[in-house]
Amino acid sequence: MEKNLTILLFFLTSLLSAQEVVNRNTTICWDVSASMKTRNLEKDLSVLKKVFERNPDQEIQLLLFGTEVTEKKYRVTDGDWSQLREDLENVSYDGATIYGVLKGKIKNDNVYMFTDGQKSLSKDNISLKGKSFLINSSPNGDSEFLERSALLNKSRLMDFAAMLPENVKRLQQKAQSDQSSKESTIKGTVYVDNKPAADVRVAVKGLSDSFLTGPSGGFSIPAQVGDTLVVTSRTSKTIKTVPVEIMAHVDVFMASNIVALDEVIVVEKELEKSEMALTGYGLQKQEAIGYTVSEIDDEDISEVTTTIGDAINTKVTGLEVPGQNAWDREAGGLGAAKIRGSGSINMNTNALVVVNGVPMKRSTTSVGAAFQSNSNNAAGSFVTSNANMDYIDPANIANITVLKGLAATNAWGSEGRGGVILITTKTAVFTNQKTGKPIDRALLKNNVYKESQEEDGVQTSPTVRALMASDSPQDAYNTYLALKDLNGSNSTFYLEAFQYFRTKDTQLAQRVISNLLEHSRDNLETLRTVAKALSAIGDPQNVVRINEEIIQLAPSDVNAYFNRAKAMIELGHYQETLNELLALERGDKYFSVNASPITKTLKREIKNLIARHRSKLNLSNVESEFLNNIKYKVRLVFEWNIPGAEFELQFVNPQKRYFNWEHTNSALAARITDELKNNYRLEEYEFYGDMTGEWVINAKYLGEKKDVEKIPFVLKTTVYKNFGLPNQSQEEIVVHFSEPNEKKNVRKLVVN
Repeated sequence: MEKNLTILLFFLTSLLSAQEVVNRNTTICWDVSASMKTRNLEKDLSVLKKVFERNPDQEIQLLLFGTEVTEKKYRVTDGDWSQLREDLENVSYDGATIYGVLKGKIKNDNVYMFTDGQKSLSKDNISLKGKSFLINSSPNGDSEFLERSALLNKSRLMDFAAMLPENVKRLQQKAQSDQSSKESTIKGTVYVDNKPAADVRVAVKGLSDSFLTGPSGGFSIPAQVGDTLVVTSRTSKTIKTVPVEIMAHVDVFMASNIVALDEVIVVEKELEKSEMALTGYGLQKQEAIGYTVSEIDDEDISEVTTTIGDAINTKVTGLEVPGQNAWDREAGGLGAAKIRGSGSINMNTNALVVVNGVPMKRSTTSVGAAFQSNSNNAAGSFVTSNANMDYIDPANIANITVLKGLAATNAWGSEGRGGVILITTKTAVFTNQKTGKPIDRALLKNNVYKESQEEDGVQTSPTVRALMASDSPQDAYNTYLALKDLNGSNSTFYLEAFQYFRTKDTQLAQRVISNLLEHSRDNLETLRTVAKALSAIGDPQNVVRINEEIIQLAPSDVNAYFNRAKAMIELGHYQETLNELLALERGDKYFSVNASPITKTLKREIKNLIARHRSKLNLSNVESEFLNNIKYKVRLVFEWNIPGAEFELQFVNPQKRYFNWEHTNSALAARITDELKNNYRLEEYEFYGDMTGEWVINAKYLGEKKDVEKIPFVLKTTVYKNFGLPNQSQEEIVVHFSEPNEKKNVRKLVVN
C-alpha cells in the first residue's frame, strides 16, 4: 500500500517538475460540499505545497464551490501561502455539488480542482482547461466519473483514494454488477386507489419469479417488449395484466376490492354535454325539450367564490340575485332571486331553488313590509324573511340550470311559477350513519371561520428555536452545522433550517436545502422539493438545472417543463421561454408530455410574458388570442412535490366565510388519477371583481406520516398581485408538512 502511494507522489512530483519554470498565476477550485468532509486534507495540502515550491511568487484565485461559488484572492510571495492554508483548513463542508456553477469563473490557465466527483445532478459535468489537475483524496470519491472527466478535459488525474483496498474491491464488484445487469429491465410504480402501494406482487406471465413493490410502490423486473406483467395484491384483492409495449416506466393503476381477470374495452357513443340539458324530468335531449334552458357548470364558477349567490349572479340573462355586494348582504340572496318575466301581485315571485331534487326554503315578501332601500334589491321587493343559502358550498357545485316559464317548471306546480333554479352537487348525497337519512355534503353547516392557532410553521420546531437563539446568521449557521451532525439524513430538519435562513441569508438557505440532493440524488420528490425552494429564494440558474434533471428522469413531468420555462424568464431568456410555453400549449414538441390539463395556466403565462416583454419577442408565429393580456387583482398558483398527495386548501373571505378545496381520493378520485397518469401537480385560483378585503389561505396535509428520511409534502404558492398590470408583483411561498392533519397558514393577503 505504501509503495503505491509512493509511486503516486513520485508521479505527482514528476508532473509538477515537467511544467515550465514560469511564474504562472493559479486557480484553485476547492469543493466544499458535504461529501468532501471525508477528504484527506493533508494530502490535498501537500499537492499545493509542491505547487508553491515550484512557483513561489504568484497570484492565487480560490473558488470555493458547491451549489454556488465564493471567490477569494491571495498573493503568494517567496512561497508563503500560510493565509491560504489557514483558510482552507477552516472551511465548512455543507450542501451539494454542482460543477456547472464554475462555468465562466475560472480566470487562469493553471488550474487545480480538488473534488471527489460526487455530483448531485446526472447531467452535470466538470469543465476544465487542458492540462489542468484533477485531485481527489476522499475515500468515497467517484473514481469512474473522475477518470472520464480527466479524459474529456485532457486533464491529469491524481486519485489518492483509488489506491485504497476498499475502493479497488468496490470497483471490481461494480464491474461484475454491470456485467450481470445487461438483461432488459422494466421499472414502474403500482397505485391502488391512486396511492403508491407497497408489497404488491409483479411477475412476468409464464415465469415463476416475482417481485414485490417497495414502500413507494416502485418495482424493477427483468422483462422485454412483448412480455405481459401480472400485478396482484392480496390486500386489495386485485389482479391486473399489463402488456409491455415499450421499454419505459410503467404506471399501473388498480382499484381495491375489484377483481379484473381480463381487460375488456367497452366502446359506447355518449351524447355530448352540449346535446343534453337538465330539466324537471331529468336529463333530456335539448332538441326534444321545446323551451330554452340556461346552464352553468363548474367551469363557469370561480374557484374562490364563497356564496352560491356569487356563483350564479350575472351568469344567466334575466336572472337577478339581490344582496351580492358586501354592503347589501341582507337583501335576500339566492332565496330572493328573480327571473325577469315572472310576476304576481299577491304571490311569492321568488324563484324556487332545488338542490339535488329537494326544494329549498325561499325568502318571503309582503306588500305591507318595510321597503328595503338598497338599490340592488331586485325589482323593489319587500323582503320580510331572508332564506340565507350561504351554507351551500360553491366548490361542490357540478351544475346549475335555470328553468323559465310554465312549460319548464310545471313539475313543481304553483311553487315554480317564478322559475326554478336546479342545483346539482358533485358529491350528491350520502347516508348519515346515525340517522340513516341522506345528507347533502354540499351544504356547509358551519362555514364561519374562527381564528385558530395556524402558524407559518417557521418558528415552532426545536430546530428553528435553536437557530433563533443565535446573534447573527453566521452564528445560526454554526448552530445548524452542530445540529446537522445529530440529524443526519432527516429531511424535515433541512426544510426547517431552510425556512429560517431564507429570510436571513439566501446563500446559506441555498446551501442548506441542497443537502437533500446529497442524500437522495435521483429521487424525483427530492428534486422537485429543492427546485421549489431554490425558486422561492431567487436562484433561477439552479432551478433550470434541477428541472432538466427531472426531465431526464421523468420525461413526462409537465411541471418540470413549465418550471424550467418560468426560471428562464428570470434569466432574461424571453424568446426561448415563449417558444417553450407555446410548444407545451400546442403539444407539438415533446412526444412524452401531455400538458393539456394545465392549458389554462399556460395560456395565462404566455399572455403575460408577451404583455411584459413584447419589445424583446418575435411574435410572427403567435396566435392572436395570446396578444391581449388577462388581468386579476390576485392570482394564486399552487404546486406540490408528491404525485397523488392528499391535502386541503382553505380560502377564508373578508366576511369570515370559508370554503375548502379537497385534493383527496374521496372528493377528486378521477382528477388525481389523471394527475398521476399525465404527471402534473398544479392548480390555480384568481380574485377579481368585488372580492376586496383580507383573505386567509390555509393548507392542511391529509396524507400519511412521513419517515424522517423521506421528503415531506411540500406546497409552493406563487402569489401574483395586480396580475397583468404594469405594477404586477410576485411572491413565492414554500411550506412543508410531515404529520397527518397538520395545518398551516400559507398567506394572509389584502385584496384592494
